[in-house]
Amino acid sequence: MSRSDARSRNLRRRPSRTVPATIVAIVLLALGALTAIAAIVRLVDGSWPTQVTGAAGTVSSATLGSAVVIASGAVLALLGLILLIAGLKRGAFKTAQLAVPAGGAIAETDYVISTRAMARLAAGRADTLDGVDKVSASASGRRVHVQVATTSEQTYEIRERVRQGVVKTLTEAGVHPAPRVTAAVRTKDI
Repeated sequence: MSRSDARSRNLRRRPSRTVPATIVAIVLLALGALTAIAAIVRLVDGSWPTQVTGAAGTVSSATLGSAVVIASGAVLALLGLILLIAGLKRGAFKTAQLAVPAGGAIAETDYVISTRAMARLAAGRADTLDGVDKVSASASGRRVHVQVATTSEQTYEIRERVRQGVVKTLTEAGVHPAPRVTAAVRTKDI
């Protein structure tokens, strides 16, 4: 991806906080649906459902200092605090910046690679190396981890070849800053 207009100088955006928003939306939708059902039953039958009157009676008879009110208030406050922190906490980068190619490139253009593409690039490079039978990789903005399965007993040498090969490939691709590359080699039976 690249972008060269004046609207945005940084393509390395953080993801939106959809999980807290989804949780709140589901809870509010459920409460709204239950309220609508209770109101429809009230309009049809002329009286509130027993579940509503029973719950309303229990709530109205509880005192402010009772253990149930304090416990439910603490649980709701804790849930609200967790959702607030989850909503305000910055998410991890989903892209890594690429170095601007030399020779005629516009200085205002940003280039990025997704972390998924970085993982695929690392796995593709590791898969071409001798002794590697099966490979998988994961990546974040600052690290790449490659897992290799091999039938060879020379796990240390294979791990170093994989690590060095992936570092070289990511450097040649222009990933900046270069992520920390780790490799794990597992010996499997033939």
